[in-house]
Amino acid sequence: MRVTDLFDDYLNNQLSAADKKGFEEQLRHDEILAQAFAEHKSLLNTLSLQAGKTNLKKKLNEIHDREFGVNSRIISLYKEKTFASKHGRTIAFAASTAFVAVLTTVSVLSMGGYLFKQQSNQITDLNRVVMELRASSDGIVEGITKTSKKAVYAPANLEGSAFAINNKGYILTSFHMVQGADSIFVMNTSTERTLARLILSDPKIDLAILKIDDAAVVKSWQVPFSLKEKDTDVGEKVFTLGYPRKDVVYGEGSLSSLSGYSNDTSMYQISIPVNPGNSGGPLLDENGNVIGVIRGKITGAEATGFAIKAHEILNSIELTAPDTTRKELLSSGSKKSSLKSLKRSEQIKRINPYVFNILVYKRDL
Repeated sequence: MRVTDLFDDYLNNQLSAADKKGFEEQLRHDEILAQAFAEHKSLLNTLSLQAGKTNLKKKLNEIHDREFGVNSRIISLYKEKTFASKHGRTIAFAASTAFVAVLTTVSVLSMGGYLFKQQSNQITDLNRVVMELRASSDGIVEGITKTSKKAVYAPANLEGSAFAINNKGYILTSFHMVQGADSIFVMNTSTERTLARLILSDPKIDLAILKIDDAAVVKSWQVPFSLKEKDTDVGEKVFTLGYPRKDVVYGEGSLSSLSGYSNDTSMYQISIPVNPGNSGGPLLDENGNVIGVIRGKITGAEATGFAIKAHEILNSIELTAPDTTRKELLSSGSKKSSLKSLKRSEQIKRINPYVFNILVYKRDL
């Protein structure tokens, strides 16, 4: 049973006295659960004003087509700042509970006799699924068609991480993130929401390379790291930067194996907790070299992740990229990391401008 079903049972007075008491006690001590419950009630109240999900989506599409045109391929509208401030924590909560079926992760919650469990022993793609319906509802309630000076965007269907690989606007991420995308945007605290296009992919190793064509965005780029060709030793300290939330998140651990899921030698196994949204982010060694790209994790295994090795990515570029693209990809950017002698906090400051939250839009997810 999903956590949202528990919310509904409580609101509909369908819990036993013991379950109700246990749930209320949990609400008092679990801030994230309480916030999610409050958001769930708000969503139900909003939806009760609509004629149903079909009519809601139809209305949103009509608004979108009128405001942005039918070719922009964005599904529904909302005020991004409002949504992020109101729902950022709820999205993080939902990514580990309400969306377990999409992410194929293990999520267990036991309370007053309720047990929620979904298991799989396969590798999990760490997409972060944005709650489109919730965002859309908020947009309608707040008067989405009103004229506003602030930019109004649609919630992405999927979000994850990406990072620059040179100074010419090339960005690397996971193929499973962008497969079938209609539109792709990247952003971080240093870069405004910017359109990127897919120029190269290799599904065999889950590789996708994007390009920002806006020269004004990349004109001052000085990427301080590079892809490391040689394998890293087991036990070496490593760290990650990515976007499981709206803000960049740092994680650290060590390299625990030179092979990944099912002894796949194209991947590393790492002892770092990876979460929905980390997919496509960089795995770096202590000197700030990129040694891999976060791929996923095994369901039910805590503090264990997998990353595609950097030399596999370089080999893929050599074999699959057209000549002109290959030269541009491999000839520009830093040949050596300029982060070696810096303390970790300073390394992160210099890396952050080149790690992105990637927003993926699909008409039919």
